[in-house]
Amino acid sequence: SIILQTLGGYCEEAFAVFKRMVLSEEAEPNEATIVTVLSACASIGTLSLGQWVHSYIDSRHDLVVDENIGNALLNMYVKCGDMQMGFRVFDMIVHKDVISWGTFICGLAMNGYERNTLELFSRMLVEGVEPDNVTFIGVLSACSHAGLLNEGVMFFKAMRDFYGIVPQMRHYGCMVDMYGRAGLFEEAEALLRRMPVEAEGPIWGALLQACKIHRNEKMSEWIRGHLKGKSVGVGTLALLSNMYASSERWDDAKKVRKSMRGTGLKKVAGCSWVELEMSNNRLGSNLCAA
Repeated sequence: SIILQTLGGYCEEAFAVFKRMVLSEEAEPNEATIVTVLSACASIGTLSLGQWVHSYIDSRHDLVVDENIGNALLNMYVKCGDMQMGFRVFDMIVHKDVISWGTFICGLAMNGYERNTLELFSRMLVEGVEPDNVTFIGVLSACSHAGLLNEGVMFFKAMRDFYGIVPQMRHYGCMVDMYGRAGLFEEAEALLRRMPVEAEGPIWGALLQACKIHRNEKMSEWIRGHLKGKSVGVGTLALLSNMYASSERWDDAKKVRKSMRGTGLKKVAGCSWVELEMSNNRLGSNLCAA
């Protein structure tokens, strides 16, 4: 029941069932159930619920914070932004696998610990653990936010040429963001043209943000041309409209807003990264946490 509710997106309900299960003592949760409810806590970004589950784990002498349970706890803490506990749990995991390393590397990157991200990645390689595609998302993201363009390009090439990992949308997104932040729009455009798949809304949004920072109207016009007739997120369109407005191009701004209204799109409130899926796909089969 808990697993099905979590898979169906009813994370708060899944936790309520788990808590009732524990307090009633009608049945003892097994490892799969505990891992699943931790995934539910991570998905809704509620630290207090995850801490409650952690306390329960500590009360069970037959449960060890290692492997599946350790990875699930680590995933919960980094997604909830508690990096102090993330460090502690990571150190507690004796049998660290690629999921352990990758989860923590991505967590560090997303929480602004760029230097620690690259240090941990180096340590991972020294330990002889081969990185996977998710690990490189964290590494490239850290390089992007830290402005480490040369290092980011090097890691991207190593991922593809040395480790044989085919770049996915998020990898390309990190690279486009990296070039955009550095003001290297020609390189960003060249990469977009070489991509084997059509760029998604977040990539265009990141590049538009870079255009706004560097006041590159020529690139923003190129982006606008590519967005015509395509389905993109409302945030990307709103950013494009705001760019036109800031340049006092009121007619163009109104056209974008009109297209937003025509498709029934409305600007939604922003959300933090902990509310987004960062590594659920990779954790799915290993942690019963799709």
